[in-house]
Amino acid sequence: MKIKRLINAIKHPSSILHPHTWSEETYLKYLRSHGVKIGHNSRFINPEDTFIDIHRGDYIQIGDNCCLSTVTILAHDYSWYTLLDAFSDVLPDPGGEVKIGNNCFIGFQAVILKDTIIGDNVIIGARSVVKGNIPSNTVWAGCPAKQICTLEYFYNRRKDNRLRDAKKRRDHIINVKQRMPHIEEMGLFSLLFLERTEDNYNKYIKNIELNGVKNADALRGYFYQSKPIYSSFDVFLNE
Repeated sequence: MKIKRLINAIKHPSSILHPHTWSEETYLKYLRSHGVKIGHNSRFINPEDTFIDIHRGDYIQIGDNCCLSTVTILAHDYSWYTLLDAFSDVLPDPGGEVKIGNNCFIGFQAVILKDTIIGDNVIIGARSVVKGNIPSNTVWAGCPAKQICTLEYFYNRRKDNRLRDAKKRRDHIINVKQRMPHIEEMGLFSLLFLERTEDNYNKYIKNIELNGVKNADALRGYFYQSKPIYSSFDVFLNE
């Protein structure tokens, strides 16, 4: 074991300073060892700056296919500490559950407080402070977080703006680099004009990460089951 740790430290120097958070796999194992329930294909972006309340780990449950970006999850409230000096009384906190459903995105530096139940297919905006019951298929943001819209409304708005967003990416590259974009620079917007061939998939799509996974089944399936909107990359560039 000592030799394996030494080899790991040589390969990954950050594992010395951050033994529990230097990789997602290490962090997931660490959280589960403290009782946190985490489903399949759920990931933490930037574990080193993520705080999960491991002292109440068995109060916390995260479903499948979730993406959490530098979040804080608290399953306790230590504010009773002030009452001890003010009223000479000890009123400890029992802790409170935090449950996050399946297929949720928790945005950058969002804070999830105890006694919070988040349903399935929920989006939480960056730096939101969330407490209470969050229904499935909704989008929330703010401090305190409030419902912004339904997931269906959010989807339709993004869908309506798909071509506008692709052109925005195209024009940004043109303005910054003073040249036309390469296909690789268009990322997943290339789905709008790529012919559905194995060669195109392997060259342009396969290595794009989807929730930290390359060659993801969902993205591969979408590539072959969908159709491009533009007949070619040149047509897209010149529209």
